[in-house]
Amino acid sequence: MNNIISLFIYFRAFLTFVLLGPILLIVVFLYPPFLYRLVVSFCKVMIFMFGCTIKTKGKFPENECFVIMANHASFLDAFAIPTVFKGRFSAVAATFNFKIPIYSIFLKKLKVVPINRLNKKQAIAGINMAEKVLKEGYHIVILPEGTRTITGALGKFKKGGFHLAKNANARILPVFTNGLYKIKPKNRWTINPGIIEINIGAPLETSNKNIEELLKETEELFLRFKN
Repeated sequence: MNNIISLFIYFRAFLTFVLLGPILLIVVFLYPPFLYRLVVSFCKVMIFMFGCTIKTKGKFPENECFVIMANHASFLDAFAIPTVFKGRFSAVAATFNFKIPIYSIFLKKLKVVPINRLNKKQAIAGINMAEKVLKEGYHIVILPEGTRTITGALGKFKKGGFHLAKNANARILPVFTNGLYKIKPKNRWTINPGIIEINIGAPLETSNKNIEELLKETEELFLRFKN
């Protein structure tokens, strides 16, 4: 029965994506400044179409650009996390995403930075590019685990995002989701609709702290949110 329900949910979400996608594409070219608010609304609609509801704890700070650090539990992260954003935002994403037709157009218009973690030189260049985007007035979203968890446990953090925050003298805004792993983990195709809890923590200062200290502080905060 769950298989049939999941197929229906995927079909409904895909149909919504296909119908609303062209509208986003038109906005990209005709009125780019409106794109960010529209993307947030689009993400909320997609979460609804996947049968889920958002419960937010905390408030997203305004009038400052952050390096947003979030956990990576499901492919639905891409729709759930932006629902709490305010202002212009971008992200760091794996290079393969830029090979997907149409989707790659959105990524480029949102100033998403491609990064190949298997190529150290390219990864460093990507972090430098993200620093420039951040200084232009965009939040930068980083998933420090780098890949989706397959056990539900928090993965080992990569250091790139912490170097970005230090180099740009930007504060880290922790955003942690609970529930997404149970709804749609990486190693299961079916979806169990439910509540997605999004915890917005207080911004973390980066001055007078080294990379290891920032990494540990963020990891400890994530673990508290998880428990």
